[in-house]
Amino acid sequence: MGADWASERCARVLAGVAERGELGDTDLRTAMAELRSGHPAPGAALALAREAACRAGLGPVLPEHLAAAAALCCGCVVDMKDGRGRSIAAALAACCYAVRHADVHVITRLPPEAAEFGRFAPMYEQLGLRAALLTDGEWEVRKAAYTADVVYSGTYEPCYDYVRDNLAWDPQECVQRGRRVAILDRIDDILLRQGRAPAVIGDTVDESARCREFQEQIRPLRREVDFEVSGRLARLTPRGLRRLGLDDVPAPSSLVRRRMAEAALAAAHCFHRGEHYTVRDGVLAGQVPEGVRQALEAKEGVAVTGVRHTLGEILPWDYYRDYDTLVGLSPTAAVAAPALDELAGTAVVEVRNGAPPVLVGSNQATDGTMSRFLRQWVAEMLEFTDVRRRHREAMHDYRRTFLTGRDDDFAGRTLDSVVSGYVAARHPDAHGLHQDLSELYATPLTEDDLTGEKEQVLARVHADARAALERRWRDLGAEFAADLARRVTVIVIDRVWGEHLIALDYLSCRLTEDDPRDVRARYHRRAAALYDATVHQIHEHAMGYLFNLHVQDQ
Repeated sequence: MGADWASERCARVLAGVAERGELGDTDLRTAMAELRSGHPAPGAALALAREAACRAGLGPVLPEHLAAAAALCCGCVVDMKDGRGRSIAAALAACCYAVRHADVHVITRLPPEAAEFGRFAPMYEQLGLRAALLTDGEWEVRKAAYTADVVYSGTYEPCYDYVRDNLAWDPQECVQRGRRVAILDRIDDILLRQGRAPAVIGDTVDESARCREFQEQIRPLRREVDFEVSGRLARLTPRGLRRLGLDDVPAPSSLVRRRMAEAALAAAHCFHRGEHYTVRDGVLAGQVPEGVRQALEAKEGVAVTGVRHTLGEILPWDYYRDYDTLVGLSPTAAVAAPALDELAGTAVVEVRNGAPPVLVGSNQATDGTMSRFLRQWVAEMLEFTDVRRRHREAMHDYRRTFLTGRDDDFAGRTLDSVVSGYVAARHPDAHGLHQDLSELYATPLTEDDLTGEKEQVLARVHADARAALERRWRDLGAEFAADLARRVTVIVIDRVWGEHLIALDYLSCRLTEDDPRDVRARYHRRAAALYDATVHQIHEHAMGYLFNLHVQDQ
């Protein structure tokens, strides 16, 4: 791609605008409708948008506004200093994108004020387009807003709606319909600064009993034997893990318990009253990490603060880079050009005083030190959040499968998977295998039945488990049982997914602390094993509830 690529494409669009000339008394609604039903020439939609802006009283549309809008329409990020000019260029480009796409989102760092949005609404009306301002409200209100051709919002509103949609119990309550085009004002701030603070939805869980339990369990542990201390961190050794009945398997529940145990050790050996925190009137005060705070409160015998349990989350930069088309404007885009190219694959062009847009190459950024620094942000974020992203998307798809009832044999196949795991882990330990099966369902098999060749034992266990499932289905009624299976599984997914997120954070921190070399490969391996363990835990717990949940007759 040549260095003048962006300039050439923008020049063709601007030439198309010039060819249209003054539109006089053209019926803009009719003209826009014709464009939406046909194959518009370059610049045709931008010419209509310019005329609509003038008729709506937005003031003169300057050459630089048109140049910036043309660059946005060509898929570029625009470096433009004037704030008002950026707003006009974004609106012009939104009109052009609306010709081909039913959902165009204009995003600002902060939620747009109604008055600011009201400036541009008449412009869209001139073209027969419907624009909406995304605000807080019931899901019906937000869902209606997303049906507009152009939607204005702040950075986080769509992110929270995405999280809520993937936590919804009723698919009808999902408000978003797609991510086609996003035009971000101050795109570098949104992606590189705000983008690192996630939109989180969760609840508060009382972990006081477990915090106090771990305080007691760690008392006999010996420093440098059962655990090691480095600064304000404590780490269990393999011997310490065994003494606490924990293992090094990367399962979510296991890693959460390990994290709580190490928080208790840190509270006991790394944080000291009067130096790192104070206690007054039964309240602990001080800058201490989440998790350690609760452990300190348990240590001091005061009320333990509820732990924030994440149900769903997404980083803004991770959310917005999933749009089919991601463009934007900023007064500092040229500085961030290498990072934006790395993150979103977008070229950056500069627009100045009506001059043709000029491409800013990744190696032409105006501040080399800052550009390299921003690129290293992006590299670090991509490294760890791409794993989180794959896990999240897979789990969301998995959850939707149950909500929509698309998997009729889920219970049978899941039960096969669970008992196969038991046989693989226990054989030839017939006693341990019998204990695992008995905790899952009432099995008539004896330990003698579970002795022999592995393949024979596996076949026997599969047949017995399927027979137990059929009995349970007959007892509950097939239709009710299938609905119960879906609901129970979704509840388990939501709970275990929260533990999975905690475990991923724990993994990334601990692997870096252990050895900063080759963190990437080790993190990917451990994260993959963790995801497999998470799915197994979901299957095992869901099956356990299905077999053992007491159902009252209505």
